Amino acid sequence: MSQKERRPRRRRRLVVALAGITGLAVLAACSGSSSSGGSGSSSTSISGTSAADTYNSGTPKQGGSLTWTIEKTMDNWNLLSADGNTFDYGQIINALTPSTFIFNPSYSVTMNSDLLVSATETSTSPQTVVYKIQPNAVWSDGTEINADDFVYNWEVQNGSNANIAAASTTGYQNIESVTGSDNGKTVTTVYKTPFSDWKSLFTTMYPAHIAKEHGDNLASFNWFQTNPLPVSGGPFVVSSVSSDHTSVILTSNPKYYGKKPYLDKVTFRAITDSSQEPTALQNKEVDGIYPQPQTNLVTQLKNMGSTIRYQIDAGLGFEHIDFNLKNAALGNATWGNALRTAMFTATDRNAILNKTIKQFQSSAVPLNSRMLVPGQTGYQDNVTKYGLGEGNASSAESILTKAGFKNVGAGKGGLEAPDGTKIPTFQMKYTVGNQIRLDTCTLFAAEMANLGITVAVSPTSNLGATLSQSSGYSYDIVDFAWVNTPFPASANQPLYSTGGGGNYGGYSNKNVDAWLAAATETSNQSTQITNLNQADAQISKDAYTLPLYQKPTLIAFYPNLVNVRDNVTSMGPTYNIGQWGMS
Repeated sequence: MSQKERRPRRRRRLVVALAGITGLAVLAACSGSSSSGGSGSSSTSISGTSAADTYNSGTPKQGGSLTWTIEKTMDNWNLLSADGNTFDYGQIINALTPSTFIFNPSYSVTMNSDLLVSATETSTSPQTVVYKIQPNAVWSDGTEINADDFVYNWEVQNGSNANIAAASTTGYQNIESVTGSDNGKTVTTVYKTPFSDWKSLFTTMYPAHIAKEHGDNLASFNWFQTNPLPVSGGPFVVSSVSSDHTSVILTSNPKYYGKKPYLDKVTFRAITDSSQEPTALQNKEVDGIYPQPQTNLVTQLKNMGSTIRYQIDAGLGFEHIDFNLKNAALGNATWGNALRTAMFTATDRNAILNKTIKQFQSSAVPLNSRMLVPGQTGYQDNVTKYGLGEGNASSAESILTKAGFKNVGAGKGGLEAPDGTKIPTFQMKYTVGNQIRLDTCTLFAAEMANLGITVAVSPTSNLGATLSQSSGYSYDIVDFAWVNTPFPASANQPLYSTGGGGNYGGYSNKNVDAWLAAATETSNQSTQITNLNQADAQISKDAYTLPLYQKPTLIAFYPNLVNVRDNVTSMGPTYNIGQWGMS
């Protein structure tokens, strides 16, 4: 599945790009250094190739510590939850939880041989997958990693308990049973309905024995949200968390069953104002940063010259504007579609790009699919063919007028619905400290004002809580990004299916449900792509979300760091944190 951007991160909304699809993005490695190849040349395209997996590779010295930035305070420790499914949280959780498969920078998917001896699909009728766990795989307290952990993580994500707010049930709801044998070191999963992206499952596993100490599945699931993991199944363990949640210190896990991590300590420091990240890097307060690219950030990094190394990539994430259909006007069954369609018709995505990312990425173009990005097999325009995102104000006004709206246009007292009710002020949210999103929302609000619609723009300090509309949080319109995995069917299903864990705006269309379900069940790539594009086209007709652009990523760090590299999948740069080190 995918993750929300700070970037809500999750492997759940994992845009289901098929494993093995290449050419998804152009990876440009940029720095002031004149070195070449994996050491950080100024403009090296390694899109979808094995070179992406070996960029900046080497053998570090043993020991040392580094500080890495995230852009959110660590307020939720359960990446499986709707509130906690955020990219920044995942950068820490990667170091602490076992994962059956790894999503690589080359977009390939490989079995985690530290955890597993094998993972094999042994039957297709019924679909059966057998995992064999390494005999020495243990949690940091010495408890074996075994079938109990698979069972727990399946049960809290399969949708059987409606009170568990999982980020996604996709794939897990297809499973009929999870059973253990060989003293729990062999796990057999039997599916009641086929699931082609089975390698996307069990990629963030929480400890069943700790869950058992904190009540039933619901109680333990909620407990994991508010408490740092007391044990680890990854290369590091939690050593301390500051009282304000702005600093998390991890230390090497002495019981780790894989290769010993090179670093002794990794500190994650939250800097919620991204404009301060280059300054912190320049002052050597931190060793590396991973902010959303902004014009001023890129300029600051360029000015630092050869003292740092950075990459700007275009990957699997994308920026978008979503409506909350729980709003009475936006979700109106009679005229809500006309209102939404007019609003997205009036939205000028080229103007947004010119104001934002084209300031530092001149080749950027509007994204015309929610399911796939340019370069992926099956990418096609499912947006402009329906008139969305072109900034056509006259067409938008015509849509409203034909639907019976009154006072259409600026300076006419405010738009009125066909039934005479005044269209209310819509609250539009963006992530605090993100200038690009503020600029996007400001432009959007101005375009809506020309239709007679008032949009009030304000930041949120907790995107996850805002999207899930937890106590004290809400939104009508929101600008954020999904960060995806190498799987496009299973990633998109929870975002747009009725009741899906990532379907925060309450969208529902039975045809879309059927197409997305079919996409996850087939192993035929052509059939999967056809279903994804049919669903994508219908979402445009329903004007639920508007994709803006393929989101660039930016990573910057000191040249003495080894094996640190961008990973544009939902796993992010810390996918290989155990290999990080100093030269």
